[in-house]
Amino acid sequence: MRKPTDSTLVSISKHLNLSVSTVSRALSGQSKKYRISDKTTKLILETARKFNYRPNQLARGLILKRTNTVGIIIPDITNPFFANIVRWIERAARDN
Repeated sequence: MRKPTDSTLVSISKHLNLSVSTVSRALSGQSKKYRISDKTTKLILETARKFNYRPNQLARGLILKRTNTVGIIIPDITNPFFANIVRWIERAARDN
């Protein structure tokens, strides 16, 4: 078995000779809902792990209409006061 050069849903589905929607549903944890067999789900997950598949966050944001991005406007990042505020916001966002 040859690894695809870039690991996408399409490349994994072609490699396994499955539909893109089947691969997508298995990777998003919806196998039971769409009656994808445990054997097929396991094969998809192993292949995705083997090919180091990572979801495209930009594409995901376009579909979900959510990017999980926070914009912060501050007058001076070198000022320790503002730097601490930004650090606190980063931690709070990461925890939630």
